[in-house]
Amino acid sequence: MIDLESLEYQVFNTVYKSQIITDRADEGIFYVPGKVTTDMEALYQVDEFARDNQIIGIKLLIENSKISVEYQESPRDICEFQAPTDSHLQPIVCLPNELIINVYTNLSSEQFVPDAILEWLLCYYLYLILEFL
Repeated sequence: MIDLESLEYQVFNTVYKSQIITDRADEGIFYVPGKVTTDMEALYQVDEFARDNQIIGIKLLIENSKISVEYQESPRDICEFQAPTDSHLQPIVCLPNELIINVYTNLSSEQFVPDAILEWLLCYYLYLILEFL
């Protein structure tokens, strides 16, 4: 679990614990295992740390309090094309690698505005206004 604001993290005691690399957590970079991500040559060309430590897995990046997939391998590389997210309504899903990144919040219900729903409502209201003009 990673705090997107402070970059503080907790690695849970699972079978994957030893495969999660947190050495660059202060930079917002984490490496996690992926089922089909095994050829790391493209990452090694641009990531000296990954190359020097022979890291095999998915590279996650936290920037501007949002998380994204920086590097992975999968058919069509769909995981990397997903926009960075900070919303529990927009998880990052990387099925070929059997990875789902969920965002959790500790905001109270009064503080929380479900952004995807709000965006849909704004578009709908704009449509209604334009429809009747």
